Amino acid sequence: MWRFDWSGRFDTKKNKEEMGRIAKGSEARFSVDFTLRARTGCESLGMPSSFLERIDSVSLVDYTPTDQDLLRCRVLTSGIFETRFQVDKVNFHMFDVGGQRDERRKWIQCFNDVTAIIYVAACSSYNMVIREDNNTNRLRESLDLFESIWNNRWLRTISIILFLNKQDMLAEKVLAGKSKIEDYFPEYANYTVPEDATPDAGEDPKVTRAKFFIRDLFLRISTATGDGKHYCYPHFTCAVDTENIRRVFNDCRDIIQRMHLKQYELL
Repeated sequence: MWRFDWSGRFDTKKNKEEMGRIAKGSEARFSVDFTLRARTGCESLGMPSSFLERIDSVSLVDYTPTDQDLLRCRVLTSGIFETRFQVDKVNFHMFDVGGQRDERRKWIQCFNDVTAIIYVAACSSYNMVIREDNNTNRLRESLDLFESIWNNRWLRTISIILFLNKQDMLAEKVLAGKSKIEDYFPEYANYTVPEDATPDAGEDPKVTRAKFFIRDLFLRISTATGDGKHYCYPHFTCAVDTENIRRVFNDCRDIIQRMHLKQYELL
């Protein structure tokens, strides 16, 4: 597995241009191999191709990162991070928690009296394994974790906003045809896209089928044991989608309205 760990070897302020030259040379040697590994099952901390493709400008000393650059950066969450922000004069209080196995024991202290849980699933991980044991399928692990949260007795009234993330990378894998979903999820062979499914404009039918199949894997869990006490709000997203916070706002508003209706026995 290739990893880029420039910060540990260079003084980024003094050697930014040198790092750019090294990265550009490295791109020519193994970026293709790195891409194939990242797309077909090897653990990676995020795909740096968007930066490598612009390495001449990104490595300039006076380069200022764009909003898209910041959105494409990824730092593995370890511990619990608290953020407060405001949307349309509504205050949000958010906790970011790590998804790795050794991080999950820290979660329960964050779930007391929350409005909703935002669950982010990497849809492109259907052919990948988790880093903890290098054997367990990552998407199945995500489904199992989702089920354990959905059915947790302390969370039976907490709704989940489900971000089905990395749709762009899922589309790349599906269209490349090198890693078939049915090889990892045999039930995909008999899956039929729901009649009410709405594909994006110009979307390949193969991509539509793949993303709705993964969505329905999660919804099958939420509809099996929901009991009408909490709800699942699925969204197809990618990491650089700036509309995600608007989706959270709208879903939280709906959740609060449902809570009030239940309180007054109108729902």
